Amino acid sequence: MAGWFFIILCAAFSVLIAHLFKVVEFRKLDTLRVLTTNYFIATLTALAMSHYQQPITAFSVSGEALFWPLLLAVFTGILFITNFFVYSKSVHYNGVGISVAAMRISLIIPVLFSILWYLEILTMLQWAGIIMVFITLFLLLPNKKDLLKEPFSAGWLLILIFLFTGVGDALLKIFEEEFSGFLLKQQFMAMVFFSALLIGIVTITFQKKWAFKKQELLMGAVIGIPNLLTAIFLIAALEQLSGAIVYSAVNVLTVAGATILGIIRWGDRFTKLQWAGIILAVTSILFMI
Repeated sequence: MAGWFFIILCAAFSVLIAHLFKVVEFRKLDTLRVLTTNYFIATLTALAMSHYQQPITAFSVSGEALFWPLLLAVFTGILFITNFFVYSKSVHYNGVGISVAAMRISLIIPVLFSILWYLEILTMLQWAGIIMVFITLFLLLPNKKDLLKEPFSAGWLLILIFLFTGVGDALLKIFEEEFSGFLLKQQFMAMVFFSALLIGIVTITFQKKWAFKKQELLMGAVIGIPNLLTAIFLIAALEQLSGAIVYSAVNVLTVAGATILGIIRWGDRFTKLQWAGIILAVTSILFMI
């Protein structure tokens, strides 16, 4: 039951983050400054949480042993802040439900990674779910005819979310399988978020955008804690249940919750094809459980 408890919490915080990003775009706040504040708060929170745990600390592990998880954390951090920037813009242009659906069908990437690298076995029904993912993504894309004509169209944001989220989840799977035995998930996430924080600081410095507004600092702080907890709950669920079950259940709950939230709170409207895509997204995820 502990695994399912973590799954529900992970999905709930994922929906909350989607809502908060919609608020950021609605108030026309600077996304990069909000994200940088978010990763500052998330880093401090992760370090504080790891301080009160009782495992072997990162400082007691040899430098050679820390090299690969550190490299993994840096790459994951770069991917996280880039993905969240794209995600925030997609929530604004495509709506909450569509963006979350595109994000969550990305589970095909960590699932395929688990098959190819960790030799996990799938049933025929799960393979059917994987095939349905590609159909789902196509149905969700807005203005399909304009994708090649307009390189910065809203549809491309959904494709980038799909790729970035899937690779990010696969990287968390690598940590859970390879490095969780000697490094706390809170410690690893602190490294990830600190890497993302540095990217944000460097980018803000380069763009000379240091004029933080109070609302940007507040929204960044509010997003930071659920951002950290979402990743921690996902890793905790992976420690209790198989990856196929965890990714599938989290994604189904998140897609359903975000769709309802988008309709009720933000007035999202979908085309018939996009409704079919959302229904197919949930179906394909269920097939992969």
